[in-house]
Amino acid sequence: MRNLMAAAAALGLVALPAAARPVSWPGGWTFLQEWSPDHGSFLVHYTPNRHMSVGPRAFRMRPGALTLAGANGTWLVSRWNMPGAQANLYLTGMAGAALPDGGPTRFGGLADVQADWENRRLMVMGMARIIHADGIETSNMQMFRAGFAPYVADYGGVHLWLFGQVRRDSAALNEVEPAFVARLFWKTMMVEAGVTGRGGAIANASFRF
Repeated sequence: MRNLMAAAAALGLVALPAAARPVSWPGGWTFLQEWSPDHGSFLVHYTPNRHMSVGPRAFRMRPGALTLAGANGTWLVSRWNMPGAQANLYLTGMAGAALPDGGPTRFGGLADVQADWENRRLMVMGMARIIHADGIETSNMQMFRAGFAPYVADYGGVHLWLFGQVRRDSAALNEVEPAFVARLFWKTMMVEAGVTGRGGAIANASFRF
């Protein structure tokens, strides 16, 4: 069984337990939801092969009272499988309509790059994102997370991860805000709950089918 799991991981079919990955297994569907004081996002994507996923997405920017809606694609640029650990690099792009509250529809989209490294006890992840809406705004965000698993669960068990996070968003006056996030991961379902330094709620979820 161990050799089978290692072979599957090398093919990108199995992820380590902490994963909330933007690319699933070939033929898989994923629903992802994000909620924080600065933004909300809903994404449904299909993974045609182990290198990419595509699907519709809606992204709400609260400071700018702006909603983006369009097609989203993510590319797994590279995956490094190491003894007991894994690292990934992803690129994501979205293009479609920018819908400001009370204003005309414009072209808009976003692009981000994400990298992570993890083993069964530790994880670090970084992300940088740029958002553009024609004639409305262009903003950028950077986020970094580091966390650990208080215990190592068996494959298929319930995994708990605790993260510290810092985030800077130009749309939020370039403030750097810390946060604490707890993650539960079971089989193909992941839920996160957290709180920012200002007391704002964080609620994220991912379900794979």
